[in-house]
Amino acid sequence: MDGTLKKPVTSVVDTAILLASSGVFTLGAKEKEPGPGALTRVGGLTLFQRAVLTLQRAGISQIWILAGEEEKRLRAMVHADNRVQAALRWLPTREFPPTDPQTWEVLAAEVKGSCLIIGCHTVFSSPLIQSLRMEGADGRVLVVVGKMGEENNAGNPTVAYREDPQPGALGSIVVFHDQNDSDLIPSRSPTNQLPVAGDLVVLPSRLLGVSGILKSHEANPIRLALEQAAIEGIIQPISSSPTEFRDVRGPNGPQLAERSLFQSLQNLKGGWDGWFDRYVNRKLSGVLTRLFLKMGVSPNTITLISMLIGLAAAGCIATGLYEWGVMGALLFQLSVIMDCCDGEVARLTFSESRFGKEFDILADNVVHIAIFVGIASGTYLHGPWAGTSLPLILGMMTVVANGCSFWLVHRALHLRSLPQGWRQLTKAEQSKIEFILGNIANRDFSVIVLLAACFDVLGWFLWVVAIGIWLFVVTMGWGLRRVILSRA
Repeated sequence: MDGTLKKPVTSVVDTAILLASSGVFTLGAKEKEPGPGALTRVGGLTLFQRAVLTLQRAGISQIWILAGEEEKRLRAMVHADNRVQAALRWLPTREFPPTDPQTWEVLAAEVKGSCLIIGCHTVFSSPLIQSLRMEGADGRVLVVVGKMGEENNAGNPTVAYREDPQPGALGSIVVFHDQNDSDLIPSRSPTNQLPVAGDLVVLPSRLLGVSGILKSHEANPIRLALEQAAIEGIIQPISSSPTEFRDVRGPNGPQLAERSLFQSLQNLKGGWDGWFDRYVNRKLSGVLTRLFLKMGVSPNTITLISMLIGLAAAGCIATGLYEWGVMGALLFQLSVIMDCCDGEVARLTFSESRFGKEFDILADNVVHIAIFVGIASGTYLHGPWAGTSLPLILGMMTVVANGCSFWLVHRALHLRSLPQGWRQLTKAEQSKIEFILGNIANRDFSVIVLLAACFDVLGWFLWVVAIGIWLFVVTMGWGLRRVILSRA
């Protein structure tokens, strides 16, 4: 999907140059051994796909791609991916060598304002790109840096700092050194304390086409542009953590990058994640999520599988037999763990959708209703009130309340997604609803079902649920009463 890149200057950086065949600091350098590249898969996507989709998620709408031999495969990959909406422009390296200063002069003439330059062997987060878009809009040169001594610094240069005597400068500049040029680094700054420059920089277009600097035909025009920026005192280092930026080259690079992606998922605490969900289910779901990513299973398929397992669990519990009840409770716990996987796969592969979110909520409620019906059936057949109408009445109460709960939660989520609608509630009402969604409407009750099955007290658990779920409905309905009445 090719697109024009000639747009008016915006208040933020809107253009990215993606180096599919080399790194920012290794232009023209030949690797001793072939390593991870644009087609390497990390977290269910190739590094190229992940780079493009991350840039797009961060708001970048124009992407230049300097591609070599892999161009044909990358083009086919993009054309088959309906998630890619950004305007892409392909520049074959055989026609636009990245070591040729004229290539960067062409780019400088096309790019308006500043641009991101990124190596395609990296994994980075969209919040980091969003921050760079804002901070780099004023013409500063930004260089993402990480810690020295990480397993996969991949030969990137170290950076040292010194006070800049020039008036009006940023206060410090960055001096680039190769890691084997230890004599160039001041003795007061040991190499193991210096940060490593990552393959992610923001440069104003004027530096890409500076005459007299890029005419020297050095091996790496970007380094020359950065040296000019250092002379001007406009370089600013941007610190990053492994969850924000990681170079995939080096020993075990793809594995470390995937670990960082999963760690970033763990740092995102879901609104419906309870304590057990966060510290147990999410740990176990990571194993299954990796398996689903390798198999290429879609998030909606995972949701469907989770729902089917939950229905099978309800069928086991409905027999009323102790052994089958415990097996059903274990299957229900597996269903809950898999329910974590669909969201993790969706976020890792940029496959989130409104349909997927609503399907997930619907599947959860179908399973919950089936579990309540199964408990009522099992209690009617072999529980303490076997053969009486009490278990059936309690089961009907929980099913009706679950339907009301589903409608109220769906209404609250829809309201929260609309700022204008959310402001209809008072601060106290907003806090109460957030508390309910975060601490009550979660999946931790599956553990209570498992404990109740193991101690053979599912009948008494039905009593508690029948009362508790109606308290939830009343509390939630009271919090949304003004919005519900105004809609009516």
